[in-house]
Amino acid sequence: MNENPLNILHTIGFDQLYPVIRCQLTFSDPLDQDRLVKAINLTAKVVPELFCRYEMSDNSWQPAVKDGREVVTVVPVDAQLDATPDWEKDAQVRFVLQPAGNGSRLTITMSHILTDGSGFKQYLYLLSKCYSQGAAAIAGVTNVVNLDWLKALLKQHPASAKRGDVDHPAKPLALPQLTNATADTARPTVSGWRLTPDLTRSLINATHAQGVTVNDVLLTTFGKAVQAFDRGGDELAIPCPTDMRQKIDEEPAALRIANHTARFNPAIHSPQDEAVSVSVQKMHVEMQRLKDSDQFLDSVRSLMAQYQTEPIKKLQEIVEANYHVRAIAFTNFGIIDDTRLTFAENTVTNCLMTGSFRYAPMFQVACSTFKGQLSLGFNMIGTTEEVQVGRVVIHDMISRMKEFMTQSEVGAAVID
Repeated sequence: MNENPLNILHTIGFDQLYPVIRCQLTFSDPLDQDRLVKAINLTAKVVPELFCRYEMSDNSWQPAVKDGREVVTVVPVDAQLDATPDWEKDAQVRFVLQPAGNGSRLTITMSHILTDGSGFKQYLYLLSKCYSQGAAAIAGVTNVVNLDWLKALLKQHPASAKRGDVDHPAKPLALPQLTNATADTARPTVSGWRLTPDLTRSLINATHAQGVTVNDVLLTTFGKAVQAFDRGGDELAIPCPTDMRQKIDEEPAALRIANHTARFNPAIHSPQDEAVSVSVQKMHVEMQRLKDSDQFLDSVRSLMAQYQTEPIKKLQEIVEANYHVRAIAFTNFGIIDDTRLTFAENTVTNCLMTGSFRYAPMFQVACSTFKGQLSLGFNMIGTTEEVQVGRVVIHDMISRMKEFMTQSEVGAAVID
């Protein structure tokens, strides 16, 4: 069983957000429920933790269910989804199947204690392969969860002097707390915006023209959109998760459904009226500085060093000091490969990945690209008005992306 120390990163702040990864798949045709259950059972042979509950006291996994039918629910098209799971009592994954037009919609909720976004994508590909090929899909397949590579990496990169408390910035970004004049009920909502293929392509071309990454643009435009709610704000400090699998030299293509994510803590000075292309360049330079020094290791260093000797409560205090829950958060799941997401003859027409449900005014944007379209989604527990604020933030983010693209086309930026 996977007793990964990094699981503990996602066991704090349950009262603020519950650690889930959510994915909604839309299919062109009805999904075969029996075939889905068989596929789930096959994946659990490779990742047995899926059918376990999480034991907080010793960071272990204990059996909870025995069959995929216990984690699949079929509901009508108008059913309310997204009741908060309990990973300490139930299995680490659940599937909700419902009709959607002529096809089906499958909502998968997985424990972030068990795995991260990249691991979840690997699970999606494994599930679709099991659905398509049956038992042949798992022949010789092993889920690799050891962290020897991380221990070696930490030895190669001793702790360097910190530039202040980077995980607790002096000027954290925040959205306003709204007054609920109508006594509207806060409820779980999944929303956001999806860019057209043309706009997504234009964004990628603009990043190439300016020598930055798409992630630089997403991180900056999101930060600026939130900063707009604070007239005196001139700092952008946003944690940026990073997949450490890219640092693994041995068996880089191995199946690794586990928590292998750490985070960078970029922070830049960015006045409200600064041209977005200038802010993006600053973020690019800052992110490159952090990448060059492998600064992400600082977020997990103490946890890895003290895991064998300290009790869970102490380890959670270490996490709070180095990986604490921010009110404003960003995650980029990257590209979801539609060529690997094939369920037999059934076509996946849409795929939206999002993170945990946050109580407003906490907010996280979740970025992902599927079939050439960039999605900017969010999960919120909030009133109708609070959800609308979330949509406004994402819309403003897109407007700033367009401004960045325009400045790229012009080949120049405004002189301040």
